[in-house]
Amino acid sequence: MNNPDSPVAFRPVVLMPTYNNAGTLEAVMNGVAGLNLPIMVVDDGSTDGTATVLARWDGRAIRLRHPVNRGKAAALRTGFSEALANGFTHAATIDTDGQLDPSQLPGLLRCSQERPRALTLGVRSWEIANCPPKNVVARRLSNAAIRLQCGVRIQDSQCGLRVYPLDLMRHIRVKSNRYSFEAEAITHSVWAGCPVVQVPIQCSYAPEGERVSHFDPWRDTTRGVLRHLAALARSLTPWPHRPWRN
Repeated sequence: MNNPDSPVAFRPVVLMPTYNNAGTLEAVMNGVAGLNLPIMVVDDGSTDGTATVLARWDGRAIRLRHPVNRGKAAALRTGFSEALANGFTHAATIDTDGQLDPSQLPGLLRCSQERPRALTLGVRSWEIANCPPKNVVARRLSNAAIRLQCGVRIQDSQCGLRVYPLDLMRHIRVKSNRYSFEAEAITHSVWAGCPVVQVPIQCSYAPEGERVSHFDPWRDTTRGVLRHLAALARSLTPWPHRPWRN
């Protein structure tokens, strides 16, 4: 594997997967635009006013669309592929539901530029006003599962604010199709020999009744558990993992 401290090209894009977040999408995009960072939005089959919002960004953002909703993992994969095709080296991701502040992106990008071969993760506090208790439980369980799978102590396996090296995402094979993609990507990255950098960030939740969430507690939780079990089973096999050589 190459020397992790050797120079690496760094040309990031801010990637936003979005689905039916028309009420918050433009504010997030405006926040990113104020940072003079290139923007890419993947509309994952939205049926609200998302198309109208994105039409106002013609020429100012790369816009991609899935005709039907395929899930966050598919939106991320579409964005990664397009970003590589456009010559970007890293994708900084941010959700469009308004919980994450775009002004925190430069801090993550500075860390990523200092260690461009690392996967850079945003880490939310455990004490967040209006955060549903079930989210805290799911996060703790996911963090513990990843530690069992790859031996790395992760503080926030589910935060959508992070920076992915695009060559890494082309190398690893994450099978999750929806929300469990982000947790599984960490495990596969570590298996490939990629270091992980964790950066504290702030997050806010709207009061209950005002939040827009597309997470299905039963379906998506079941999928996540099954993916964690599959990764744990793989971690117990003797076959080596493919190393990432960037």
